Amino acid sequence: MAGFFYNFLGFPQNNSTESAYQEKFISVASGYGDTYRKKIDSKTTLTLAEQGNEIRFGLPFRTGKIRHILAGELTENFTYFNNLKDETSLASRFRIENTRLNTRWIISRGDRILGLGTEYGQINTSPTIDIISFPQSEDSRTNKYFFDLLEPTFGRELNNTLSLEKTGFSVWLATRLNRHWRIGAALNYADFSADWQIRYVNSSPYDSLSGKRRIDIPLDGFARIYKFSLSSLRPGLQELSLICYTDKYSYFIDNNRPSKVDKSSLGKGNLSRSGVALINRIKRQTWEFTSGLSVANYNLSASLNTPVVGYYLIFVPISHSAEINLSQGKSFSQQIGFDHSFQMRYVQIKAGAVYTHTLFDFQIDGISNMMCGVVSKDINYPFKYSLHILDLHAETEFHLGPLGLTYAFRQLIPTGKRLDDSPIHLTTQTPGVKYANRGGQEHQINLVYHF
Repeated sequence: MAGFFYNFLGFPQNNSTESAYQEKFISVASGYGDTYRKKIDSKTTLTLAEQGNEIRFGLPFRTGKIRHILAGELTENFTYFNNLKDETSLASRFRIENTRLNTRWIISRGDRILGLGTEYGQINTSPTIDIISFPQSEDSRTNKYFFDLLEPTFGRELNNTLSLEKTGFSVWLATRLNRHWRIGAALNYADFSADWQIRYVNSSPYDSLSGKRRIDIPLDGFARIYKFSLSSLRPGLQELSLICYTDKYSYFIDNNRPSKVDKSSLGKGNLSRSGVALINRIKRQTWEFTSGLSVANYNLSASLNTPVVGYYLIFVPISHSAEINLSQGKSFSQQIGFDHSFQMRYVQIKAGAVYTHTLFDFQIDGISNMMCGVVSKDINYPFKYSLHILDLHAETEFHLGPLGLTYAFRQLIPTGKRLDDSPIHLTTQTPGVKYANRGGQEHQINLVYHF
């Protein structure tokens, strides 16, 4: 969860180190995440939770003057979602299965290090979404030719199947520049492809539209991270890193139309982000301080269409569409944090905090077309949001001979505020009702054996 948030805020995680694998070991871990809970009048109406298991190993060995480290991680995570008791138009309860396999091979000779890594992951889920209510408008024509036609078009139940496959690799290099400094460079690349299928029943009175329907949404994308680092071999400045990152995602909606009257595609789009982060890490005895700055630019080009939802004057097909773009999309993030370690006999404790602030500044432009473009309306709204996240974390490690037991705890505390006057709101609240948001916790227990 924390890694996702930091990547989202412009500080992507780049694992290009050999320090964690200097000893021969095998470890197993199990964790639980209370990601998010929504309460209405003290009753939980929405839950999002995670449970995961992990096995890791590190195997260092030598061939002549060359040191090798083989390492691997196998992780299986389950995400649980339930909003059946929430005040919402779409309700569901489902589980997401996520399996990941990472391998690394690190080679070093003298002061030179070369690392190679691979990554593979799969995500699968099959949620059924119940449509509790459909939108309504104060305009009778909008209801007649749009909102009132949604229920016979899509029904009250959407059966979904989503499968995602992710592959990636990483390369990193490091060498001593002189007796005081070391330089390094790393590349992480990952791409993914996903297939999302939505099945529903059209119950409209038109033979050309009614019956069992299916929408296919193929998605694909990639993420690139370049890291350049300068490390000090003396006390003081530990590492100064420059990270350049790029993400891009695209989708296409295949309507699988039952007749030529309907639309063959219901839209397509692209979302991309590119940014730069500068991170400074200072270590003084048992204290470690971090600080960082990140800026990113966003681009969005998307189109969405409804299938033909009915007919006007018996033979004129009715459909609606929208095109959305970002004429301005940027974010600026700042980060500062610390960690402190101390030892008590067989127990080592490390605790710290990280504060991150990100300002998102978007300008959303586009056009909505009703009745196949007969009625059009421009879209021009700002979206400006200030997001603050406080990360409190602690780790307790107990050693007894070759055995080690670690308990790790993390609490994320997000707060945010809209800074624009846009009429668009993602959520609405009922006056007089008490709402509360909880979650952001992670717990993990790790058992390790050192050979």
